[in-house]
Amino acid sequence: MRMRRWRIVRRGVLARSWPAAIAAGAILLPASSASAEVLEAVDVLPPGQSGYVSISGVASGTGSPHLTDQVSLFENFEYKPHTFGQPGTTESPRAGVEITRDDYGVPAITGASDFDAWWGVGYAVAQDRLFQLELFRRATSGRLAEILGSTYLDDDLIARRDYYTDSEIDAMIAEIPAELRSRAEAYRDGINAWIEHVSQPGFPDMPGEFVALNDLPIEPWTLRDTARVGVFLARTVPSGDGNELENAIALEQVGARGFDRLHPVRTKGRRVTVPRSEGTFPAQPGRSRRDERVGYRRSRRYLGKLPQLAGATDTAEQIIPAGGARSAGPPGADLSALLPHGGSFMWAIRDRRRERAYLFNGPQLGYSIPELFVEFELHSPAQPNLRGVSAAGVPLVGIGHNGNVAWGFTSGLSDEDDLYVEKLAAPETYRFRGEERAMECRAETFTFRPPPTSLPDLVEDPGQPAGSTTERICRTVHGPVQYTGDGVVLARRYAIWKRELETIVGLTQLNDARRIREVDRAMQNVTWNENVIAADDHGDIGYWHPGLHPLRPKRWDERLPYPGEGRAEWRGLLPRARTPHVINPAQGWLANWNNPPSIGWTNGDGPARERLSGPLHRVRILQQLVGRVARKPSFERSTRIVRTSGTTAQQFPFVNRGRLRKAKRLAAGPGRKAIAALLRWNGSYHETDSAGTVDPGVAIWEEFKDRLEATLLEPYGEGAETLAGETGSSHEFDITNGESLALRSLGARGYARAAEATAAKLTARFGGPNPASWREPRRMYEVAAQGAGSVDDLPFFDRGTWEQSVALGR
Repeated sequence: MRMRRWRIVRRGVLARSWPAAIAAGAILLPASSASAEVLEAVDVLPPGQSGYVSISGVASGTGSPHLTDQVSLFENFEYKPHTFGQPGTTESPRAGVEITRDDYGVPAITGASDFDAWWGVGYAVAQDRLFQLELFRRATSGRLAEILGSTYLDDDLIARRDYYTDSEIDAMIAEIPAELRSRAEAYRDGINAWIEHVSQPGFPDMPGEFVALNDLPIEPWTLRDTARVGVFLARTVPSGDGNELENAIALEQVGARGFDRLHPVRTKGRRVTVPRSEGTFPAQPGRSRRDERVGYRRSRRYLGKLPQLAGATDTAEQIIPAGGARSAGPPGADLSALLPHGGSFMWAIRDRRRERAYLFNGPQLGYSIPELFVEFELHSPAQPNLRGVSAAGVPLVGIGHNGNVAWGFTSGLSDEDDLYVEKLAAPETYRFRGEERAMECRAETFTFRPPPTSLPDLVEDPGQPAGSTTERICRTVHGPVQYTGDGVVLARRYAIWKRELETIVGLTQLNDARRIREVDRAMQNVTWNENVIAADDHGDIGYWHPGLHPLRPKRWDERLPYPGEGRAEWRGLLPRARTPHVINPAQGWLANWNNPPSIGWTNGDGPARERLSGPLHRVRILQQLVGRVARKPSFERSTRIVRTSGTTAQQFPFVNRGRLRKAKRLAAGPGRKAIAALLRWNGSYHETDSAGTVDPGVAIWEEFKDRLEATLLEPYGEGAETLAGETGSSHEFDITNGESLALRSLGARGYARAAEATAAKLTARFGGPNPASWREPRRMYEVAAQGAGSVDDLPFFDRGTWEQSVALGR
């Protein structure tokens, strides 16, 4: 039986006119919120803004005072100001640029020109995150093993195999509008100015990690570096690679009916963000339910004729990751240790009477020191007011507000790519549409060195040798070859292929938007699949599920690999105007926690199996709480929602109490006591007694869900475990697809048997049958280290890596 993880695994890693005086080069305008229509705004970024650890602080993990100064705020549900013009200490690193850092080290950059402002952002980000920039650069270009050892070779292979060559990146950069390329150049130059500073003799302000890496020289930052980080984020944060191969193996193990039950094309009772009354937005317009049934039979017949994919026992050995990658997870999964992706939540509420709107966003990417996000504020002729967060290396405000509009993101998690089975005619030749085609192949050499012993959180085995290895990397007409087998290769086709950087245009327009309708136009240009919720100072709100979504072949099953010889090609892409969206829904509020966007959206191959959990998806508790606040909205009440959603086992409030009470009557003594204790629990995993332990209901609920799932899956065999899924690392008390199906479909007798098994397990674990003794310590979230910094573990909350709460209006 799958073991539930209790702790998080540590692994480190356009311009407008401006006053004539400024145009003439006069002194900079101070940051001001006088014209802003943001009424209130707060945020928190634990552990802190900085990632700077001094040379002397490597052993102790110390450095900037802003390494960990937001931890106590976070633990106590407190926030710092998120409005413009916070007082602080000012420096001017060059003419035309001022940087004012507030009490939490957040820089506000004011520039005499747009170039000056973004130069200042690059300079300030490098001050805070120079070693993180180095890790991001190497992670996205496939060069981590050069500094961290051979355990990173698989990460490096994936980065080069599934992404782009230097010449391809250069071609993508050339397509960026000139003004945005100029902004990226300014950001690059600001980073390099700080690199030049720390590289002076004597290493003033040199981050200690570079010294720990045998005085690693810092290369100048380039546009390629920025582009690679942007490409990786656009590809992986909104969604991951699919599960087609895993699904094909599971199908062989559980059978056609079992597969369709555990992984349906649509889940009944799903919780969506766009209300049905506002539109259904089908993912595959023109495809009927009959087409789906025919396609399922057709895909099964096709896979059954492939000896390389038939027979569950042999499949894992016959189909292996291409190029020698040894990762057990889907291709690309390992890189998320440094550039993570995960769940997120957000909501917006309309106060129509007062023409106000409230927005809250908590992107959930795990906790690390430093975080993926870095916070800053910007004032320039092109963008008078802008504040929020972005990933280091990317010259944009990803999430934040500009004084008139506030916006947030969550991972879209839709199925935007497919796996194609290519039949080989020769080792690097395949058949497509009746012809033999040569793969596009190249040899890539990877070097590795003995890893540093002074950065233990980034290194798994300090005893590794130095060396190099060369791998063959290939592509077919569909995309990069990710798996090889006997007579076949499997290649992945991405809808966003070579179009990741187009998202920069849309996000820049989002940064500039002053009304919700302008946000709507901006969303027509982004190519990534980040859910967006926005609110403006006229009290309008909106939601979008944008990006590039394939129109799949009508009579092939979207959950399984497609034949690559030309019979199952895409019909094109879903028109942008037909992607799920809504502005000012009649219900007066919107909420998303990575749930399906609309009624007509299908599950695809389940890149995130949590989307299969239907009426018990975690967003249900959020929708209930937001709906209640929307009846009498206020900034305080909106901000306070996270106190409940972030400390409550999301599905427990919706468990069938009548079924539990009936199961209590049917269960034997120990099981009856377990259910009684569960019924007394309020669902909180945060409240503790004087010994720091939580209510017995926490342990009972977690074990009870697991026993219910085991009962449901038992008839299906091993493959059912794959389809059941797991809870995400940011959602310890969330539900799996298998647990959700079990809670919904098993009757009172099944509940009773699960309760009896739960009591037996917990009696053995806690050393006694009395549920009152089944109290466990408050669970913690282990903070990963991406360098030499360190911080104590955080109490587990199902909350955002960074959180913002904003009220807008007049």
